[in-house]
Amino acid sequence: MVKNSEIIAVFNIRSPQSTILNDYVKKYQDQYKIVDVSVGNVYASCILTADTVYLSSISSTTLKKRACEGFLTDAVYNNY
Repeated sequence: MVKNSEIIAVFNIRSPQSTILNDYVKKYQDQYKIVDVSVGNVYASCILTADTVYLSSISSTTLKKRACEGFLTDAVYNNY
């Protein structure tokens, strides 16, 4: 669960060109808490906060649309 105000960045990690998972998340796993909120370990996006990296099956495009539309401002999203 992540509040909109806590999100620093959202990355698309579904793309074959994306190296975020290997180059960043695994490299800095000792500095961040890694939380897997995906369904069946299928990752579509990576949500970065100050101290946590969330691996999600919700696409980065869907998350961006929600943020741009002010979807439930200050809401807490569950990935269930």
